[in-house]
Amino acid sequence: MVFLLAMVILFVVAYTFILQQAYTQTALKTEIERDISSADAVHKLVNNRLGRKDFNEIKSKADENTELFKNISTYMNEIRTLNSTRYIYTATRNEDGRLIYVVDGLDPSAGDVRHPGDPIEKEMVPYIEKALSGKTVYSQDIVDTTWGPIFTACYPVTAEDESNEVIGAFCIEMDMQKAYGMVEKTNKLSIVLGCITACILLILCTCGYSVYKKQKENEQKQQKLLQEAARLADSANKAKSTFLFNMSHDIRTPMNAIIGYAELGEKHLKEPTILEDYFEKILLCGKKMLHLIDNILELARIENNHATLDETITDVSKNFDLCIDMFRKPIEEKHQTLRVNKNIRYPYLYMDDARSSEITFNILSNAVKYTGEGGNISCTLNQYPGEKEGWSVLELIIADNGIGMSEEFQKHIFESFSQERSSSDSGIEGSGLGMGIVKKLVDLMNGKITVQSKPGAGSTFTITLPLKIANEEERNPKHADGQLNIKKLEGKRVLLVEDNDLNAEIATELLTEEGIMIERAENGVACIDMLNKAKQNYYSLILMDIQMPIMNGYEASRRIRELKDGNKSQIPIVAMTANAFEEDKKMAFASGMNDHVAKPIDMNVLLPTIMKYM
Repeated sequence: MVFLLAMVILFVVAYTFILQQAYTQTALKTEIERDISSADAVHKLVNNRLGRKDFNEIKSKADENTELFKNISTYMNEIRTLNSTRYIYTATRNEDGRLIYVVDGLDPSAGDVRHPGDPIEKEMVPYIEKALSGKTVYSQDIVDTTWGPIFTACYPVTAEDESNEVIGAFCIEMDMQKAYGMVEKTNKLSIVLGCITACILLILCTCGYSVYKKQKENEQKQQKLLQEAARLADSANKAKSTFLFNMSHDIRTPMNAIIGYAELGEKHLKEPTILEDYFEKILLCGKKMLHLIDNILELARIENNHATLDETITDVSKNFDLCIDMFRKPIEEKHQTLRVNKNIRYPYLYMDDARSSEITFNILSNAVKYTGEGGNISCTLNQYPGEKEGWSVLELIIADNGIGMSEEFQKHIFESFSQERSSSDSGIEGSGLGMGIVKKLVDLMNGKITVQSKPGAGSTFTITLPLKIANEEERNPKHADGQLNIKKLEGKRVLLVEDNDLNAEIATELLTEEGIMIERAENGVACIDMLNKAKQNYYSLILMDIQMPIMNGYEASRRIRELKDGNKSQIPIVAMTANAFEEDKKMAFASGMNDHVAKPIDMNVLLPTIMKYM
């Protein structure tokens, strides 16, 4: 009887032990499968955001201050938090062949955050090695690391071009502390279970089922969160594509003026006075189109409250006239009547010229677009005393007798992509973005905008902007010796670093006319070579392009500053580039450059900048 009882107990213990081991392996497998599914979903979200520059331009801790690093780090941290993922990061192999971190997806304030260039831990090296060889790899068991037990998945990241070159690795780590603890607990319970009755087996099975059910519920919740995140990301990508596609038509207005005046110029080649007027308008319209493109690209900044005003002394009357000139040809083509009124006492005001032009451009564009053949449009610019001394209030009123808007739509007119009628219904192309941009710009300038409209009767937009008046001294600072300073440039030798032949030819011609001697290098390597071979003080200044083959302007500037020749290493370097955003200027200064001038070349800006260092 005792033997039978012992056999029963041994059987129960053995059976219980086997069940416990089987359960542990099943739970661990389920956990790993869930982690693989979650990791694949996260990889799908992040992979499309990664490209060659995300690995090439982030190499050290100093790069953490770049906008590129901040954007990737913030995005990866958001995905990590949303999915309850422990760790997300990108890695690559540096020039020395060592595996290093690139971007750590942890919150920057976390104590265990890794920086660009930090070495990869030894236990993670095999996984990243496989990823860099082009293979996706998952850990099939709990990986014991410095930070505790984890599940890890590493994916190869390929270049976005046709080469499909593996440029780095994207790795995900998920906390397995719970599963690890479960394994340890099971091992201990296996010993204790030898003294427990068969009824415990039922309890354990019941508990196991409860845990399994809870895990499945959590998995379903996380899957829903991932699906929602994927949906939001897809919506954002579609919105961006729609924005870029629809906004292209708004660039056509200044381009239409440029082409129109160019065609007219061909008919008046022997009339210099008329040609001079046409060329001036072509130049001004070209500059306005450049401002428009800059504003389109900066919409994201405005949306994220990162935009700042570039307030300079502006002739508001001339600014207003230029915006009107852009639309004279399309107004003439539609046989519309345009009435312009100006009541300006102080024409020179501190104002962001580009953004104020964008406001006028968008509203007037809609007036022409939504007013039929033979319609009437009026543009009025008034000026009133401001509440503070030395300030004025500029009032812009643009009215038309076009198709108008319903009261309901007027509540949504300033929302992005908002249109009362689709392009297919109205037959009028439009992105629905213009008025959204206008509202954000007016708010940025501390102004107000109102609209009055009725269907079939037209619309009236009124904008008021508080602006500081520029006095006489501020309008004409130190112009008396301007010509004398320019003469100081004669005979100076400048090293122009520019890979584009046309850009180099234009810059050379413009600067040569001022008496400057120009020598050209086609990339950063050639620039450093020419500087090293030159005599002391042979070059007075370097004009440096940024995006060039072989070696870009940033790297070239850093290497020049590291030259052992103290005289040559301190030569003034001015960035002359189409990279014109604020972060581009910061990167130029960080690389050792002295100043920054944006393309297209404006000699009124370039010459004073050069003279500062002569």
